[in-house]
Amino acid sequence: MQRIDGQLVLSPTDLTKHLACAHVTTLDLAALEDPAGRGARTADDALNLVFSKGMEHEHAYLERLSRAGLGVSEIPTRYDVAGRIEAERQTLAAMRSGTEVIYQATFYDGQWGGQADFLLRTDRPSDLGEWSYDIADTKLARRLKVPALLQMATYAERLATLQGVHPEFLTVVTGDGVERPWRLA
Repeated sequence: MQRIDGQLVLSPTDLTKHLACAHVTTLDLAALEDPAGRGARTADDALNLVFSKGMEHEHAYLERLSRAGLGVSEIPTRYDVAGRIEAERQTLAAMRSGTEVIYQATFYDGQWGGQADFLLRTDRPSDLGEWSYDIADTKLARRLKVPALLQMATYAERLATLQGVHPEFLTVVTGDGVERPWRLA
């Protein structure tokens, strides 16, 4: 959750946190109104370790895709309005070019924003041409969890707008390295 140029910008994570506990949204909104950070929480060692392990898992999957010979485009992440707009433009340009894998694909419609870990090209026609994209995200958990699917379903709505068709699959790459596809219906 961020306030950018006076506009509240939400991410799929904000949605899943709210569904788990509506009070978290109240706390997050209060934190936005506390720019001096008087009520700020600091990250602890356990949280930093989980983040680090998550990034290792994500990079391992990226390396696996690269070793398989797939072409990868990486989209630089920025959080200001101009940066988000530019990153989505770069994502769409990579999609139009038919890049096999788009890493850190950015979606931003002015109210919702986020980065899908991966877009994977598939041979399903769309407004882009004879191909379209499905979404894959890495998660440390060893089984699928609803918040991960909800997060990707939120990305799927914006992806459908950009490519003209909904993705067919949402794939969670779990902590054991297994790709677990779910058909988006």
